[in-house]
Amino acid sequence: MATEQQPTTKPVATQKRGKTTYKLYANGELWTTGKHGFRCGYVSNPENLDYAINNHEEEMRCLMAEARAEFGS
Repeated sequence: MATEQQPTTKPVATQKRGKTTYKLYANGELWTTGKHGFRCGYVSNPENLDYAINNHEEEMRCLMAEARAEFGS
């Protein structure tokens, strides 16, 4: 299985939220940065970057709540 790699091109937009930095690339991929950065979605219109990040963060909160409910905190 191939490992996803963050694009090496210059991002079209960057936004920092708390300790997390998000980068949007020209191909529409939205990534978090850092040692354990990952692709967290696709954005069809850079004007929707805030909405996409909000949506991703809400999804992560829901997944964490489900994991805590199943395995304890």
